[in-house]
Amino acid sequence: MLRVGPLFSSLVFWLLAAASCLAVRTVVIDAGHGGHDRGGGPGQRIPEKPYTLDVARRLASRLRAEGFRTVLTRHDDSFISLSQRCAIANRERNAIFVSIHFNSAPNKDATGIETYYYSRSSAGLAAAVHRRLVAAARTENRGVRRRAFYVIRRVAGPAILCECGFLTNREEASRITGSASHRQRIADGIAAGIVSRSR
Repeated sequence: MLRVGPLFSSLVFWLLAAASCLAVRTVVIDAGHGGHDRGGGPGQRIPEKPYTLDVARRLASRLRAEGFRTVLTRHDDSFISLSQRCAIANRERNAIFVSIHFNSAPNKDATGIETYYYSRSSAGLAAAVHRRLVAAARTENRGVRRRAFYVIRRVAGPAILCECGFLTNREEASRITGSASHRQRIADGIAAGIVSRSR
């Protein structure tokens, strides 16, 4: 029986992890909400759905330029159920899933970026995307968190959910809704994190 030391085992683990990263060339991009589901909290003035779709389209374009195949869960202002979103992702092989959202809070001073994951296999992707997204958006780092949100819990492959700023914060909402270049920076930050995990 061949015995191997912890150093060799660790090396094998990282080589396998690197190989699996290289195999991922499809990204399923989920623009949160849509149709009758406008997104946001009760009484929120600014709808979430048009801005998630805009960032999703920008992200898809950026990733295609990097050689990735992209699949959007919605292409227009349509309502797609959570189970349908997961089904779209689970039909793809060797894919990662990124759900795009904007945050809300009763505290109108709340601001910044949060990134969520559920499975351990998604933690590295969440950390890589979050780091670059925060730098690109130039806003508060609210951390990477593990939560059992339906769309990241029910997707078989690596899956994350990005909350890309607060629409209930006047200053941050103004950047999100009023600046196409800011939304492009958000998309570029997410793309940079994904690219870094594919190399």
